[in-house]
Amino acid sequence: MSRQDLISLLNDYTTKVQLRRNRKTEALEYWEQFVTDIINSVKRSDRRFANLHIFHTGSYYDGSKVRKPDEFDMMLVMDNLELDGEPYGEDEDDGMSEPPTGFTTVMIDQGEELQWKQDRQDRQDSQDNCVNARGMLNAQRVKEVFARLIRNAIGTLAQRYSSRHVEVKTHGPAVTLELTNSNNGKSYSIDLVIAIKDKSWPEDAEEWRTRRRKGWPQPQLIQEICREGCYLVARQPKEGRIPEREKHFLWIFSFAAAEKKLLREGSRGEANCCRKPVLRILKALKDELNWHPLKSYHLKTILFHASEDNPWQWSSDHIGDRFIDLLQRLEKCLREVNCPHYFIKDLNLFEQFPRQRCAELAESVKRIRMNPERVLRK
Repeated sequence: MSRQDLISLLNDYTTKVQLRRNRKTEALEYWEQFVTDIINSVKRSDRRFANLHIFHTGSYYDGSKVRKPDEFDMMLVMDNLELDGEPYGEDEDDGMSEPPTGFTTVMIDQGEELQWKQDRQDRQDSQDNCVNARGMLNAQRVKEVFARLIRNAIGTLAQRYSSRHVEVKTHGPAVTLELTNSNNGKSYSIDLVIAIKDKSWPEDAEEWRTRRRKGWPQPQLIQEICREGCYLVARQPKEGRIPEREKHFLWIFSFAAAEKKLLREGSRGEANCCRKPVLRILKALKDELNWHPLKSYHLKTILFHASEDNPWQWSSDHIGDRFIDLLQRLEKCLREVNCPHYFIKDLNLFEQFPRQRCAELAESVKRIRMNPERVLRK
């Protein structure tokens, strides 16, 4: 296949999988006000969550969503817990082991401690008590309380929104609302993630701030990202060396805002950039070919690494070259069972992947790389 034929084929495929404006409008009109009312009900019912503000994340809001608008991500930031430096002083003992790379703990100020105990002398095992005796904030408990409040809010709003069937699930850091329109059967998945804003840049990601680069991202954008800090979300590590009783107190660093900024502003000054189109193509192939356990996040990570290694030739007339390059990178990561986190390079995003499955996926990716027409013309 000639280079020009591949470009034409990829452009046609991108058009086929891109979101349609009318379907986006229909989706938002169905769920957005309902979810807003749920969040407002939570804010009124528990003052610990009264200062939530919504930060939209995920592929729909960074412009990389494909096929249909059926999944949406919202980070709900607890403004009353904003951190402006280290989570707690070095002279304060949290009584816990050293957090694994990519995780941290949060110690509540003495003045806030009673609030997270609901201003009562709760027993330590009370379902509403989110801090331990040392003032450490229990991430798992915060998420559980939030999920319960979400379920209560849905019950309160059931009569007003009778055409909406809702299931509430929890997975990873998210409380997920599975909405089904009883009139037309269309379904939508809304991930709600409780988060704490950390205005400092984490030490675990210091290498990213000082990394030697060839021009991408631009220094000004790097400075903006580091100055804005990151978020902490409630997710337990999968590794077994952490005592079980401590896992519930661990918060994972989230770079969702930085990733969104890179996708939206990382191509600043580049005419007709093909980063998002190539990412959309890979995400569509992942869904179409069932590349489980690969996630869109892994593909985005590989795109970021590729952009750093080769910051040139990302215009639309190089979409074929970039597509093949990303397939090669993905295949290599799968064969080595190693995909370094973009911001924390010592973290391997494929660490928990079965080796046999990685080998199978690497062969699948190789077949596309050798003969892209076979898949793209379907």
